[in-house]
Amino acid sequence: MLMNVVAGESLKGRYAVSRYPLAHKGMGEVWSARDSLLDRPVIVKVVGAMDVDLVRRFRREALLTARLDHPGIPAIYDIGEHDGRPFVVLQEINGITLSDLVAEHGPLPIAWVAAIGAQICSVLLAAQRIRLVHRDIKPSNVMLDRSGAVKVLDFGLAVMRDDERYSRITQSGQSLGTVGYMAPEQVTDSPVDHRTDLYGLGGTLFDVLTGRAPFDGLTTMTTVHRQLGDPPPRASEFRADVPAELDDLIFSLMAVNPQDRPASAAEAYRVLVPLIHGLSPLPGIVTDDIDPVRAYAAVLSRSTSLTAAPAARSAPASDWDADLARQHAERLQAAGEHRAAARAWRQLADDVAQRNSDGHELVFDFRRRAALAHVPLGEHDRAHRQLNKLLEDRLRIAASDDSVVAELRREIAQLSNVSVTPGPRPGSAAGGGR
Repeated sequence: MLMNVVAGESLKGRYAVSRYPLAHKGMGEVWSARDSLLDRPVIVKVVGAMDVDLVRRFRREALLTARLDHPGIPAIYDIGEHDGRPFVVLQEINGITLSDLVAEHGPLPIAWVAAIGAQICSVLLAAQRIRLVHRDIKPSNVMLDRSGAVKVLDFGLAVMRDDERYSRITQSGQSLGTVGYMAPEQVTDSPVDHRTDLYGLGGTLFDVLTGRAPFDGLTTMTTVHRQLGDPPPRASEFRADVPAELDDLIFSLMAVNPQDRPASAAEAYRVLVPLIHGLSPLPGIVTDDIDPVRAYAAVLSRSTSLTAAPAARSAPASDWDADLARQHAERLQAAGEHRAAARAWRQLADDVAQRNSDGHELVFDFRRRAALAHVPLGEHDRAHRQLNKLLEDRLRIAASDDSVVAELRREIAQLSNVSVTPGPRPGSAAGGGR
């Protein structure tokens, strides 16, 4: 305990620490404090034990957090030492963790689940740009503030790929993640990348949507066994009003194999944003009063399309070759990589729509191919939904006796006569969220 070390103390002659800690978090204790110089409340996090590895990780967390300039991450104000113990001063967040929010309010409304998820996606895209992997995305590491904004916390387990300063953590008995939310590749000590955090995102969305953890084995070993050996759970099995696209997204985010997850947080963002409508107040947390942050964000949102995801990396238009992209998708299909092919066809459709229009004939053709790619995977219900959506779109611009409409109806009828497989076999999962 650090009670006798920092309780009631003034750190650096500036930060007046409270007498009692707020919580024990990660590698240290968290205290409320006041910055006497700038006259504002702050949070002080102090390393818990004078262990060499722990101190190194603590400093490393502060440096990695400071590298990420994003409104969804608490700002780092200062670092220092007190009686030989490192501490970091952070922005105070007036809000509640998602784990506490669900404990108090139960499962959240669909629109709020989507709004929270889309904001986490934005943070993960910022992390991907600097090749940073958080490795511990879970409900207790995400806060919702009074404005409805999300803050991702605790970068103590983060790594920065291809940077020796931040790519390794000396293991000293600590768990590198949280069972039930950490990705299978973390459990097996395999290489991690940005898709590792997508798994944690999926588990977090499942939790706030259903009010329960995605894997709830009686022991750590049974939980890990379920994560590695069973298909991910379906949120729709625990809540009847889950939209199909959200159910598919969460299922794919928690795929055992990283290659079966969405290619980036941008894909998840595109699925979540259209579900954000009619956000109602969360009693005691977010009100319907005019909030400065929401007012600012509302104006900013008008300058860009809400359905267009922020890109992890944008390439010049001249770098894009439609023929090469089509050939790539066709090769994946021919090689039996149907899930990857579906993702490639969807991306190709989005690229053509962005450069031409959503009504372009190639957009329709590529989306149809993406839908049909799910048939060999046994995901007939998913293909059926996507083809029906294409049929609705086609009937808006074509007559009912149109040849393309007739072909779509034939394919939908064939799928309707096929028994629907309840889910993929253990070790695989649905890819893509749409």
